[in-house]
Amino acid sequence: MTTPEQSRQQEDALETGAVYQDAEGRRTRDAGAGAANADSEADRNAEHLRRGEVGPGVPEE
Repeated sequence: MTTPEQSRQQEDALETGAVYQDAEGRRTRDAGAGAANADSEADRNAEHLRRGEVGPGVPEE
């Protein structure tokens, strides 16, 4: 479990750009890895949209 101080430090790192986090919660200090995570997430989202899925938990027809 994180302390309030650790939580604050983690949030500060995100705000200053020292740590990159994608929508799935993956965190990295490497800008290249952060961009790769974002690209792979965008590709997954585009594939879901092509299949007509509009959000999490929406059943496919």
